[in-house]
Amino acid sequence: MMTKFLSFALAAALCAPAFAQKMGSTNADAPTVKQTVVAGEAKISLDYTSITWASGKTMARIMDKEGGARMRTRLNDSATDAPLGTLSTSVDLMCGDLHIPAGEYKLFFTITDELAWQLNFQGKDKTHTMKLPLSDSEHESKRLMMCLYAGEEAGAGVYVAFGKHSGMLDLKPHAKK
Repeated sequence: MMTKFLSFALAAALCAPAFAQKMGSTNADAPTVKQTVVAGEAKISLDYTSITWASGKTMARIMDKEGGARMRTRLNDSATDAPLGTLSTSVDLMCGDLHIPAGEYKLFFTITDELAWQLNFQGKDKTHTMKLPLSDSEHESKRLMMCLYAGEEAGAGVYVAFGKHSGMLDLKPHAKK
């Protein structure tokens, strides 16, 4: 009985649609990263899959303003079903102007028609979206890199890099009024 169940579960898993943010054979065995910062009363954890974009070829097609529209739509439409990771926080946070209440969030990226990258925090009741502050980088990251580090004021920071782009996110405890 158990063998039949395991065979069925394996067959179902193999037939499931490919994850949008983790799609492609290059990401079949992508490494996962788990990081936590504990500072004061704040515990912030970031878990994600370090995907690649097929040596930059996929990224180049997605970022083609005219020719990549269909790929961007496909990526954006399926991102919520296949997030790249999770962020959990024991305290309310501010990330730039974005308020992120304490809780657990699925993380995924989307790309606007103007080719701006967005980071989405999907909670139980609401998705919080912010523009991902990226700039050109001298270092090329073949895989998505998100490094969580201890920040100021019992918060944390996240360094995000992929391709020839990188940026920093500051996660500060939200001062309650």
